[in-house]
Amino acid sequence: MVFYCDISPVTNFLNVNHAKAANEGKPLVVLIAPQEKDRSKAQNRLYWMWLNQWAKRQGKDKDYEHLFFKKNFLAKIYDCDDVGQYKKIFKAVRELKDSKHPLYQDVASGLCELMSTTDASTVQLTEYLNDIHAFCNKNGCYLETPDDLK
Repeated sequence: MVFYCDISPVTNFLNVNHAKAANEGKPLVVLIAPQEKDRSKAQNRLYWMWLNQWAKRQGKDKDYEHLFFKKNFLAKIYDCDDVGQYKKIFKAVRELKDSKHPLYQDVASGLCELMSTTDASTVQLTEYLNDIHAFCNKNGCYLETPDDLK
C-alpha cells in the first residue's frame, strides 16, 4: 500500500527551522512518529450512549455500569498496554488480593473509580468499545449506533 501526501509544508518547515537552528548553533531534533490522539468526542458520545442503553436494560444506573465496564474491560487494556502508572498499581492490587489483605476490595473499588477513559488513546477506546459491544450482544442487548457514529 502506498500513501502520497504533499510534503512541501513539511520540507519548508524543516528548512526554516534548520536554518534558524544553524544560525543559533543549536541542534535541530526532528521526531517522526505516528500521531496518537486521545479518545475522540464521537467515541465518548457513543460510549455514554451505549452505557445508557445497557444500564436501562439492566435496570441499573449508568455510573454503576461505567464502573463495571472499566473494571472488566478497560483495566485489562491499560494493564496490557502499560498505560501511565496503571500497570504498577494493578500489580500492587493483585498482590493485595493474593495475600487476602482485608483492604483489597476497598482498594480495588477505589482504583476502578479513579481509572479514567480519558487516559485512553483512540485505538484503546476503540478496543474498549468493541469489548463492550461484544459483551452486550453476547448478553442479549443489541447496542444501537447512530449513522453519524458508524
